[in-house]
Amino acid sequence: MSQATPLLRLLNVLLAPGMRTRKDPDAVFDGLLQEVQRGRVALGDDDLAAVDGLRLLLSDLAAYPELSAMGWTSTQDQIRDRLRNRVVVREAQASRPEVRDEPVTAPVFVVGLPRTGTTLTYNLIARHPGHRGPKLWEMTNLGLPRPAAERERLIAQARKRFATVAKLSPAWAHLHPLIADGEEEDFMLRAHTEMYATWGPVPHYLDHVARADLTEDYLFLRGALQVIAAGEAPDRWVLKHPMNLWRMPEILRAFPDARFVWTHRAPGAVVASGCSMAEATHVMYTRPGRIDLDRIGREWLGISAGGVERALGLRAELPEDAVIDVVYDDLLADPETVLRGVFDRLDLAWGETDDANLAAAVDRTGHRQHEYTLARYGLTEAQVAEAFAAYKIPASTLT
Repeated sequence: MSQATPLLRLLNVLLAPGMRTRKDPDAVFDGLLQEVQRGRVALGDDDLAAVDGLRLLLSDLAAYPELSAMGWTSTQDQIRDRLRNRVVVREAQASRPEVRDEPVTAPVFVVGLPRTGTTLTYNLIARHPGHRGPKLWEMTNLGLPRPAAERERLIAQARKRFATVAKLSPAWAHLHPLIADGEEEDFMLRAHTEMYATWGPVPHYLDHVARADLTEDYLFLRGALQVIAAGEAPDRWVLKHPMNLWRMPEILRAFPDARFVWTHRAPGAVVASGCSMAEATHVMYTRPGRIDLDRIGREWLGISAGGVERALGLRAELPEDAVIDVVYDDLLADPETVLRGVFDRLDLAWGETDDANLAAAVDRTGHRQHEYTLARYGLTEAQVAEAFAAYKIPASTLT
């Protein structure tokens, strides 16, 4: 899997001169801040404090000896996008104060580790009439609603951009296709997530996020959703990101009427699949032939098991009806029954549109099986079982 494509090798050569800036990541971060604010609204102290953890992320990756030139460029691009999002939202709120009053009613957050059925569950809920999730193209071009022609232009640009990502890491494109006008994960709007560890080792950033209260990050997410759909608010927003699983109390402080759909799967399969996802991302950030598979295994096991343990403890703090459980094996065996049950719990009426959405979602025509093993990442089933000792998959709802 971890082979650099010819295009990636070429870009690493062309971008190599930019690696000199790794010597002073603080100056790079300050430069990105100045860039996104130039000629626009200036960020206040609270916003600057909220994004300053990204400085640690940049510093960690700058210190990674195996970081590729493409990885360094991509890291800066991603951080620039997160900083620009802040500026865009604050600018929209300043020019149109009524945006802050846009309704964000009873949003649904699909939570669960990667490869547990979150995408299927997310897509079916988000595509129900009156619902919607944030689209990839609009999260990477954050702003107030545009005329139809401009939307189409931006979608076309996004398609080209993410087609390049597929050429850089075909394995990533297979595991997580990036569809410009499709629903995507909300971390692309917010600042912080442990998912950045799939780029490379980021120990100081992970320590920072582990101690952080991310309530403000989710308040910002609320503001970003209000900007995206100003005057066009859906009946219900639907969001998804694996690391939201252990942030449910913080999410409820920003979205008091939120509901959660938690997808569950056997930890061994989840960890192995998550490691393969991290490996596919590392291809774009690490020098060819230098990916440390054992480190990926250790790190991903720690993040996923620690996160689930934290989520289990936090669940006791939530309202009794806040979380709806979905068992992956049930979803695989009888998706319609499982999803109809979720819809019932969310007070949604299943209809013809949902039938069509489900049929499209489960169509496996042309699909290539995703293969992965724990052993590739230096892990055993016994290690995973020990790490997830406190976790018990809910009983099947089909029996």
